[in-house]
Amino acid sequence: MAGFHGQQGFHQRRHAHRQWGPTPTPPHYGGFSGYALPPPYLSPIYQPGWSYPPPQLMPPAPSPRPSTPHLGTEIVTHLLRTQIEYYFSEDNLARNLHLKLQMDEEGWVSVHTIAGFPRLTNDVGLILRSLQPSPTVEVMGGKMRRRGTWWKWLIRR
Repeated sequence: MAGFHGQQGFHQRRHAHRQWGPTPTPPHYGGFSGYALPPPYLSPIYQPGWSYPPPQLMPPAPSPRPSTPHLGTEIVTHLLRTQIEYYFSEDNLARNLHLKLQMDEEGWVSVHTIAGFPRLTNDVGLILRSLQPSPTVEVMGGKMRRRGTWWKWLIRR
């Protein structure tokens, strides 16, 4: 049916071929053609029955106790005596200004001061007991000093 001035009306094609199914895909010659698009963003699906448990406050882990091997009393007293005798040795006193500054006018140093030194215990009684047989360090009450030559290490103030 011809329309106005020989034009065809809407939806009327004379040579239209009917095709069934999808149109054929164009041949692929290899290589990349066009731009690759990222996959579409899909938001997480909410599942009403699923939920995470509320965060729980956990108490801090206890600090591990210092692991010192259990040594016999004789070994411990020997090690303490050896370390303190080193502190009061002539070699150490020649270099150790801090120890010399702790001495009173007669060369005595408080056992509490010595207990704060590295590689020692703060058990004052154990320190005093370990020094009883020492040939290098003499003990009087809660104080100790180098035996014999204590006066050589005094700092004049």
